[in-house]
Amino acid sequence: MILEPKKTTLAYRCPACGYVTTSIVGAFSLSGDMFKLKCSCGESFVIIEKGNDDMVNLTVPCVACPKPHYFTLSSNLFFSTDIFMLPCPLCGIDLCFIGKEKQVSQAIEKSNEEISAMLGDYTIDQIKSSEAENLLDPQVYDIVKFVISELNDEGNIHCLCNEGEGEYDCSILPEGVSIKCRKCNAKKDIEITGTIAAQEFLNNTNEITLK
Repeated sequence: MILEPKKTTLAYRCPACGYVTTSIVGAFSLSGDMFKLKCSCGESFVIIEKGNDDMVNLTVPCVACPKPHYFTLSSNLFFSTDIFMLPCPLCGIDLCFIGKEKQVSQAIEKSNEEISAMLGDYTIDQIKSSEAENLLDPQVYDIVKFVISELNDEGNIHCLCNEGEGEYDCSILPEGVSIKCRKCNAKKDIEITGTIAAQEFLNNTNEITLK
């Protein structure tokens, strides 16, 4: 009897162009200890390596952080799971999808919808296009949108409305974002010039008051 070799489908979102690259990864692919999956744009790649004790190590680029993230999975989980996602520990966006082809495709579609909702009126393609050259770096905007969403859920955004009655929109500025209440028109512009500033905003902002 010939046993079918172990294999799985792996996909990841490129932080440079926003597209998802997908490939079949087999156990024999890792026979050389390392497999590299590169985006067609040439600006990013995932590294998959054989680790000790039947483990698999992954280096995955991030759409929200300047450096990649490192994950370690058991070989059994890597090759046998129906679907498994590796999220950014900072903002929770799924960066890498592992499993059966159909389930991976479904997970990518769901992730695209979640990211589109997070970006509001802008799609990843629009932000990456030349027409959006003056917009805030989308990686930074993802972090800021995540913080604002969390503060809103916790009731820590205040405006001229009664507490809990405000409805907030977030728009992109050339050097940051603007938060505005749709009901009372109170707003606040926040200057965020890069990833470091966005991470400081994430770590140090407990509430926001609009005027």
